[in-house]
Amino acid sequence: MKLATSIHLAALLFLLVQMAQAADPFAHPATGEALLRTTLSRPAAQLEKARTLQGEFRQSRQLRELPKPLLAAGEFLFARDLGVYWHTRQPFDSVIVLNDAGMVQIDEGAPALRISAQEQPAVRLIGNLFTALFTLDVARLGNDFDLYGTSEGERWTLGLKPRASTIAGVIRQVTVTGSKDVEQVELTDAQGERTLIELTAIRYSADAPPEDVRALLSP
Repeated sequence: MKLATSIHLAALLFLLVQMAQAADPFAHPATGEALLRTTLSRPAAQLEKARTLQGEFRQSRQLRELPKPLLAAGEFLFARDLGVYWHTRQPFDSVIVLNDAGMVQIDEGAPALRISAQEQPAVRLIGNLFTALFTLDVARLGNDFDLYGTSEGERWTLGLKPRASTIAGVIRQVTVTGSKDVEQVELTDAQGERTLIELTAIRYSADAPPEDVRALLSP
């Protein structure tokens, strides 16, 4: 009886380990080409046609020294070849624009803060990362990150781990999940602190960005 129980427990343990490995994207290394053929074939094909994406976000950042995560919410807009517009509305009003030139941050009641990508390589890294994530440009991501991926039905998970120590000094890993769209991005920084971003109400357009969108991305 004890032997049979031990066998059943061992089988259950093996099954749990296998399930955990299947759910963990970092247990499944992949190349960009393989991901585009399998895991990301449908969403990447859809995003490839989009010139602009916009929607809403909810953000949760867990810091070690705080018992509760910092919460934020707002709206975002991405325009191909122009950049990312990130408008936080809660708990306070703040706008961040990321493009090839760098970053501009505009907080309510404060002068604009401008950071050049040439002066701060981390700003260029974050800009490139978000641009590639919005379009699932795994070829671009593969330049700086080792790629991992799993899928189950229409749902997929993409894992990123930086190759260069300069990037690893800022980001430890990134996990991206979704189905038709990118739905969730989890960034773990070098200190182990996590930022979880949920994207909802995403809308696409294959048209060239109108002047009002261009104005938002040229503050």
